[in-house]
Amino acid sequence: MPRVYLPIRAIAAGLVTTALLLATACGRQAAVAPATPAKPRSAAPSMPNSSGPPNQQKLHAAADAIERLGASQPDSFTGLVIDSPGDRVIVYRKPRSAFDAALARLRTGVRIDERDAPRSIGELATTRNHVTALMGHTTGYTIVSVGDGSVASYTAGVVEVGVTGNLPRAKKELSARFGDEVAVAAGEPAVG
Repeated sequence: MPRVYLPIRAIAAGLVTTALLLATACGRQAAVAPATPAKPRSAAPSMPNSSGPPNQQKLHAAADAIERLGASQPDSFTGLVIDSPGDRVIVYRKPRSAFDAALARLRTGVRIDERDAPRSIGELATTRNHVTALMGHTTGYTIVSVGDGSVASYTAGVVEVGVTGNLPRAKKELSARFGDEVAVAAGEPAVG
């Protein structure tokens, strides 16, 4: 599910990674085996000298519960943001009484702010899939990125499309095909 994290989360994850690398470099081994989590996570359980917010685990648990609810109602849910400094989860959704009532019944123990979104995650996924199918099949420009997991895509209800080459042509052609469901901008070619 789309989830956007505010910079504090990236900083905390960077600090944890740095600490683990330093411990390994000093001949110590990390307490956990290396693994690639399914979702990006910041610091695991709060440590006594942790610089993360004290409510971080509760915020993550709430976000996970909201994502499960959103997966069951993709015609309403759009995405969410964990706002650690604000000690809340911001939920973007198409207003529908059934989803809003189910969200209220979750009783997560954290503040949940609801924000209206013009399109649901299901609608964004359909557009994203159609744009992705065009990759490698355009003339005069190349689609290098397709995404819909940012606050900008949630609030505007658009799939963000990055292109190289003839940007005016890409904007014209993709807007003619997808209307206001896409936001086309210059992108960076993939490295690798």
